[in-house]
Amino acid sequence: MEMSMLLQTVPKQENYTQNRAGELYPKQSSSQCGIITELSGIFAHLATMVTQQGKLAIRIDGNMDESLVDVEGACSALLQHLARITSNRWLMIKIFAVIILFLIVFLFFVA
Repeated sequence: MEMSMLLQTVPKQENYTQNRAGELYPKQSSSQCGIITELSGIFAHLATMVTQQGKLAIRIDGNMDESLVDVEGACSALLQHLARITSNRWLMIKIFAVIILFLIVFLFFVA
C-alpha cells in the first residue's frame, strides 16, 4: 500500500515539475530574447560609433596633413619675404645716403 501511494505521488510530482518547468521556460526564453535583442541594439550602436570615430580620425589626419602643407608654404613665403626685405634694405640705405649727400652738397655749396 505504501508502494502504491508512493507510485501515485511520484507521477503527481513529475506532472507538477513539468508544469512548472513549462511555465518558466517561455518566460525565460522571452526575457532572453529581449536581452539578446537589446544586446544586438547596443552592439549595432557601438559599431556605428566606432565607424564614426574612424571617419573622424581619418578627417583629423587629413586636416593635419593639409595644415602641415600650409605651414611649410607659409614658412617658405616668409623666407622669400625676408630675402626681399633684406635686399630692399640695402637699396634704401643707398638712396638715403644719396639724399644726404645731395643735402650736404646743397647746404654747403648752393646756400
